Amino acid sequence: MARAIINDQSISYEIAGVTDFKLRTPALLLHGNGESMKTFSAFVPFLSGSRGFVLMDSRWQGASIPAFEGEVPHISYELMADDAIKLMEDELGIAEYDVIGSSDGAITALMMALKSIRVRKLILIGVNSDPSGLKPRAVRMIKHDLRVAQHRHDRVHAELCRMMLEEPRLTNGDLASIICETTVVYGQKDDMIKRDHCSAIADAIPRGSFVVMNGAGHDIPRTHPEELAELVRSLL
Repeated sequence: MARAIINDQSISYEIAGVTDFKLRTPALLLHGNGESMKTFSAFVPFLSGSRGFVLMDSRWQGASIPAFEGEVPHISYELMADDAIKLMEDELGIAEYDVIGSSDGAITALMMALKSIRVRKLILIGVNSDPSGLKPRAVRMIKHDLRVAQHRHDRVHAELCRMMLEEPRLTNGDLASIICETTVVYGQKDDMIKRDHCSAIADAIPRGSFVVMNGAGHDIPRTHPEELAELVRSLL
């Protein structure tokens, strides 16, 4: 595991599979809220013989920590997108790359595509473009977790919950400006994100498509890694 100091964060990352990125476009893997790169532990082995991957822990999550003591947690999708772009383009010097994001990682991937022309393709798993895409059950759960985090003075968890309730705020105009080929993947049994909202994101992106994974829920990389690998193999 390696580290890079980016935006005053010590970002933890790892390179897996094919490492000659001049021969094969790599894919950046972005995990969900409060998770880590381990989200993709079962998925990567299915493709590591033929593709290269960059895995990272988003700011204040996993093994990524502040570079300086006493820093107050500030987390947003835009900041995480900026971290990821700087890791891929400045730290690793990668000219072109794909992004596979799950849940919050998928939102971050959308932000990256709006910020950088080096993003070639997107695969977005269980994504929402604004908080209205969350199912009522998910909103209740996040609000409960926020109250618990505040009671325990867990500032990081509270900030992660706040972010999900208030962000992102992407418009159809934002989505229409995404020029890269995008596949939105929805688990048939997803208990977090509304299906119509997810499919509308695919419709709003000019080169967007929508795929439903039967029998899957919100946590596709963990529960259906082989099926996801087959889909990725066909798209990238």
